[in-house]
Amino acid sequence: MLPLLILMMLFAFLAMGAFVFVLCATAPPLRKYSLSAALWCATLGPCSVVWTVGAGLALVASGILMQATQTRSIHLPELPKGIGTGYIVFGLIGSLFTATVVAWVHQKAIRQMTFALFRIYAGRVAGGIGTVWGWCLGFWLLLNTQVHYRFALWGLAMAALCAGFGYSGFHWARWLRSKSPTTPGLVSQAEFEGLG
Repeated sequence: MLPLLILMMLFAFLAMGAFVFVLCATAPPLRKYSLSAALWCATLGPCSVVWTVGAGLALVASGILMQATQTRSIHLPELPKGIGTGYIVFGLIGSLFTATVVAWVHQKAIRQMTFALFRIYAGRVAGGIGTVWGWCLGFWLLLNTQVHYRFALWGLAMAALCAGFGYSGFHWARWLRSKSPTTPGLVSQAEFEGLG
């Protein structure tokens, strides 16, 4: 049951990242942040899994210690009742901080790529986002029993979404990228613009 819960949490944050990518990619002022915003959402998934597993392990350890104290003369101190709220707040702040650092480093890193490399990167990431949308469609088709040939339809839609998003990311990569770096870096201005 726990692995299924973990997979559901990860997929929920991936779906949120795919939605944020599409939302940012369709809004011209936000377009250059669409890849980093999707990564920010996707990074929250593993962070929340780490905090959830940590809380579960703490509960198991607490149960084992409580059982041990009942059979022996060891006395454990009472923990304050608000420790669960503090753990949730600390986990939330830690997750947001981690996701923000990852997205910031990502934004800095993609500004140092040549345009040809960035086009490949944008196409691959956008294709992966298309796969997430394909899985969302697959879950919907699995739950909807009125649709005949749903597995064949899902396979075709998955291939079309993955290829369509991948081609779009590769073709429109120039609009998914911020302005060129002003400080001298690893790539020249011509390489950054794809002119060299």
